[in-house]
Amino acid sequence: MRPILLISSSLAAGILAGVAAHWGDLTSEGQAPSSSYRESDDDERAEAGNAFRSHPDAPADAPLRGASEDAAFRSLSPEQQRDSIVRISARLVKGGNCSDQLLLARAMGDLSYERATALLETMIKTEGVKFDPADVARGALAERMASLDPKRTLELGKTSEDPKITQAAILAIAQKSGAEALRALAQLPDKFRGSVAGEMRGNLNDNIGKAAGSLPEIAAALKENPQLLNTKSESEGAVRRLVGQVASQAAMTDPAKAMADLRQMAASLVQVNPGEDRKAAESAMVARIASQMTRTLRADSPASARVVFNSLGDSEKNGTMVALEASARFRETGADPAIQFAEKQTSPQFAKDAARGVWWSLAQQDRGSALQWIESLPAGPFRDGALNSVMQEASFRTRSWGETEEVVKAGTELRSTRTKLDYFTSLAQQRRADGSTQSEFVGKLAIPEAEKMELRRRLAPIPLR
Repeated sequence: MRPILLISSSLAAGILAGVAAHWGDLTSEGQAPSSSYRESDDDERAEAGNAFRSHPDAPADAPLRGASEDAAFRSLSPEQQRDSIVRISARLVKGGNCSDQLLLARAMGDLSYERATALLETMIKTEGVKFDPADVARGALAERMASLDPKRTLELGKTSEDPKITQAAILAIAQKSGAEALRALAQLPDKFRGSVAGEMRGNLNDNIGKAAGSLPEIAAALKENPQLLNTKSESEGAVRRLVGQVASQAAMTDPAKAMADLRQMAASLVQVNPGEDRKAAESAMVARIASQMTRTLRADSPASARVVFNSLGDSEKNGTMVALEASARFRETGADPAIQFAEKQTSPQFAKDAARGVWWSLAQQDRGSALQWIESLPAGPFRDGALNSVMQEASFRTRSWGETEEVVKAGTELRSTRTKLDYFTSLAQQRRADGSTQSEFVGKLAIPEAEKMELRRRLAPIPLR
């Protein structure tokens, strides 16, 4: 579980200018947790959470209450501020709600750089605690410091060798210049750079802030520091996401030009060994960035996402891109155009991926109709993809990843014996978390014995006559 991500502290002041909070609720004498907030195990953690929520002075899951100016967060003592931040962070670790996020963002907006730095030093991580409120608090304080003075924060992060502080500074720099952020990342020692990039990836995935600039500027920075986009580099994932953000914003204005700039960037950066296909290497780099582009553009600018997708060759697409495109066509124009798109795929795997996109869209509207729709599909990759999506959807819908119970239950909901047998044949051939064999899996299915016999016949190493 990843703690809820906060509103970027650089945006908090503008968004929350009119929000007031009753900080006394979080600093009641005798109720404030220590700065380390020790938790020995899950039961103790749950007990602490229940005690906090039941305390009469704890903030309720209700609209924020107003407060007079003398109750503003900035007027609290450093100790009260620390305890308030840790208490809110503890709520966020346990799930929290919008009010908790707003409270913490408001608190950050009231801090000067010096006070945020001083508070950061009091947030001591508890060893052995997986979900430590101190991590949430440190992240929020680092974001606040970076929004106020990114260069100073960067130097602090480098000096203290703290990845969380350093990544906050680099992301703040990226909001003004993605190219300068890449240069700052490149200056870090190799091992430390990997740790910083690991911290960056999550925030870039969640689009906290957006990297600014142009692809030619990004290309120049990467040409100076080619190691950043090396597929074997630990920083590659974060760099790819950052470049994808810049490319996405360019595509929202002019997708055709953005793709032309991306291809030109790839041509200028790719280095090939003798005998290697340069065009293939360029396409591979385009594919890595375009995947990030379409991921963002699906929500921000669907029309631009379509232009980007259509400009890519098959070797520059991946299964997720194809599934999202099929899903988008279903939402925009209905099932028939989406199915026609899937049928035109030259790769059997892409046909399966397209079916996945159509199935998910249908299931979100009417799962019963989606199950019936499968019965109309002829045998082939498209139908195989739809059946595989029933498995995936069952896991996501019930949050039971890695478990077989809900996936098996989904199979029993299929409308015909033929479809159920095809489904369970595919499911039996997959590896299971409990390590059971195919025969053991079939034996536990709640289906008629005749159907079990048919499954065993299909799964036998030597087909039974």
